[in-house]
Amino acid sequence: MTKKAKKQRGEAAAAPSAPEELSGSKGAEASEAEVTQVGEGVAQEVAELKDRLQRLGADYQNYQKRVQKELQQVRQWAKEDLVKGLLGVLDDFERTLANGGEAPDAGALLEGVRMVYDHLEKALEGAGLRRVTTEPGEAFDPGVHEALMQEESETVAPNCVVRELQCGYQMNERLLRPARVSVAKVAAGADESESEGGQEAQENDGGGEEQAE
Repeated sequence: MTKKAKKQRGEAAAAPSAPEELSGSKGAEASEAEVTQVGEGVAQEVAELKDRLQRLGADYQNYQKRVQKELQQVRQWAKEDLVKGLLGVLDDFERTLANGGEAPDAGALLEGVRMVYDHLEKALEGAGLRRVTTEPGEAFDPGVHEALMQEESETVAPNCVVRELQCGYQMNERLLRPARVSVAKVAAGADESESEGGQEAQENDGGGEEQAE
């Protein structure tokens, strides 16, 4: 074989065939199509998630509005129940006022007012109202008491309740108004006697020291 023939045969072997070139071109086109398809799928998922998020936000806002409306209705119903319970008391007051001029004596009128008061108290207790019980001699509690004044007392210890000036109330374990009370303080005479006793003790101690010297 001549040198020229060998050279031509080598060039023919090195050159790619036409089918191989077509196969590589189709593979690149397929890869680009797959990337495009994946990108479109991701974009669609993002759009769906965004739509779901917007729907959830709207649902939450509607839920808040519904809960607020229900709370307002519950408050309104609670007020209606309380007022309904007081209608009987209002009727009692009207009857007492209407018949007050015909009462033979003040005792009968007072008895009528007492009945109205008892009716009102029961209606408020039915709504959850309770008195703050305060007894003379109990320790002053700032959680349920409000001190309006101080006074000396021979029977009550200092910082204890001497007497109740205005009753306090709780509703469903919550303090509506503290009991306003007078609190005992140390008597002025007791302060002076304690002071004099302390002075005498100091003087006696001083005199003893001088004698010892």
